[in-house]
Amino acid sequence: MPDRREQEVQRLLDAAASPPVPADLYEDTVRRGTRLLRRRRLVRRLVWWGALSGFLAFVVWVSVADPFVPPPAEVTPPLTGW
Repeated sequence: MPDRREQEVQRLLDAAASPPVPADLYEDTVRRGTRLLRRRRLVRRLVWWGALSGFLAFVVWVSVADPFVPPPAEVTPPLTGW
């Protein structure tokens, strides 16, 4: 047998009238959801394209500039033993 609190909650829920829902709520919700999904998809693609282009720019820079090779010495070592 349900206790007194459950009966009170059930009575309150039964007595409360549900608010009226606008007739076009579903269509508006679907439209907004579709727009949000398209926007998220576009942002995600832009981020991936940006990351890919940054990576490709880095690869091209590394292949052209050769930054990991030490620079040539500016002073020649002394010649001894001639």
